[in-house]
Parts: sequence; structure tokens; C-alpha cells
Amino acid sequence: MPMQMENYTLAQFSDFRQLKEYVNALKPDVVILFHAPFFLSKISPFIDEIKKLTRIVVYVPVEGFPLTIDLSFLDKADLILTPSRFSQECLAKEGYKAEVLYHGVDQNVFRPIKSIEKKYLEEEIFKIGTVASLNWRKQLTAIIDAYALAISKGMKNTEYYLVASTYDSTPWMPDINTYTQKLGIKIKLSKTAYLNLPVTAQTMTSFYNQLHLHILPTSESFGLPTLEAMACGTVPVVIKHGASPEIVADCGIYVETEGWFATSMGRFALVKVEDLANKITWASQNREALMRLAKKAVKKAKLFNWNKAVTQLHELMHHL
Repeated sequence: MPMQMENYTLAQFSDFRQLKEYVNALKPDVVILFHAPFFLSKISPFIDEIKKLTRIVVYVPVEGFPLTIDLSFLDKADLILTPSRFSQECLAKEGYKAEVLYHGVDQNVFRPIKSIEKKYLEEEIFKIGTVASLNWRKQLTAIIDAYALAISKGMKNTEYYLVASTYDSTPWMPDINTYTQKLGIKIKLSKTAYLNLPVTAQTMTSFYNQLHLHILPTSESFGLPTLEAMACGTVPVVIKHGASPEIVADCGIYVETEGWFATSMGRFALVKVEDLANKITWASQNREALMRLAKKAVKKAKLFNWNKAVTQLHELMHHL
């Protein structure tokens, strides 16, 4: 159901017909289409009809290059937005000029709710975790493999927590519980997220706060869970590909990659399992170093806020 605010309406749509009905009913001055290139390419032939009725802004996340899908929907946009410089560079290689509009995080919600010093220096159990969709691109099985490898090499007093939504999962993705049982390890899988039940921001804040590491070593157009974890005083583990380096900078742990996986959505970097296992083990043994990174991460996260995003979007709309 559309959410109507003072001067804008948020509406989800699943096909072009639904989008056209919204435009006819609401008669907006501007329509902002926010979706993955794969979905927008499907409605590309029909966007001309919307163009006759209003101006079009496309806010599109791009995780890799080169994209081999139809990008003609971008030709019809009055303005192209993207959530990172990395995505901007990928689009530039495809011949499209885009403005960077970073996502933000609400620091009134996502914040440390306990002492960072006590969390890193006094808690006995070392807790790592991941927030991601159950999708091959998030490489959850690779993270689990690394966790299992670290345990086999002697890492102790560690727990792994996984919040995995199934909204874009593919049928051939393995059942996580069965997979971990086959490996002989235990993880704590959130059934709420797994079933796509609503999860509040406060619940996610509590989740991030209990972790010492948040692991998301994937090619991202932005990586909102990484930023949310940072805001909560949790050290991010990422790769030097995608938008992660510009979000994390020197406030996290970087893992090596080995090879690429090419798709219609671009090339995605594959995390090196052995190096991830080594970095997890190192982190579990160097709590003071992690504490310093966590404090820097909180400060870094403050640079990405929704007020700044709203101000920038307002300026871009004003000059449209």
C-alpha cells in the first residue's frame, strides 16, 4: 500500500502496469524509480509512456562492470542517481553520467548501546555475524566455510550469528542449517529474517551491538548493513571491491579475493576463504586493535546520514 507523506508518496510496484496506474492516479511532478538494473531493464520498453506524463529520475545501484543487460532505460531518465562512487564509475564506463547520492543511517537508532571498551575487552565469547539476503552474491557459504576452517585451526570461544532474508534467494541455494550440520559446526540463524517477517530497526541495532565483527565480504553498490554495524560500534569485514572501501575506509578489516564471477549484472569478486578464516582468527586474538577500529567506525558512520542525503536530493530535484 502506498505511503503518502506531505509532498511525496512511496509506492512499491511489481510491473509496468502497476507503475502506470500510480502515475495516472497521483500525477506526480517527478517519478523516482529505485530498483536493480535487472528489474528496470524489464520495464525499459514501457518507460516512454511514463515519460509522457512526468519527469523520471532513476536511482540505480550497480555492483559490477561490465553489465550486459539492456540499459536503455537510462537513456530515458532526466537524472540518474547511484549510491556510491564505485557505482558511478561503473555507469561511466557504460557511457552514463550519474550523480552520487549516498545512503545514510539514523544515528539516533543505530548507535552503541553499551560500552565499546567492555564489549571488546571484557566479553569472553567472541561474536561474529552477517546481515544479508540468502543469495549467491552474498557468499554466505564461503563465510561459513571460513568460520569452520578457523575453528578447525583452533579458534575457540566464538559464535556466528546470521540474519538472512530469503526475499531474493534462488532455488539452488543450500539450506543453511543442513549445510552447517554437514560441516559439523553450529551457527545461530535468525528464523524471523529467514521467513521474511518484519524486523524493527531497534531489533537490528541490538543484533549489531552484540557482535564484535560484521562480515560482508561482497561486491556491493553501497552495503547498508556494513554502515549500520559501524554506527553500532562493530568492526566491518569487507573486500577491496565495490563500494566498501569508500564506506569503510580505514575503519575495518579487508579480506583478499580470488577470482571473479561474471554475470549479466557485472563481475563480482569472490572472497578468499582461507584469508577470511585467518582474519577472523586474528581478530579474535586482538581485541584492543578491534576496539580502536570500532571507535573509528562509529565516527566514520556519522558522515553518512539521511539528513545529508535529503538535502542533496532536494538540491538535485530543484535543478531538474
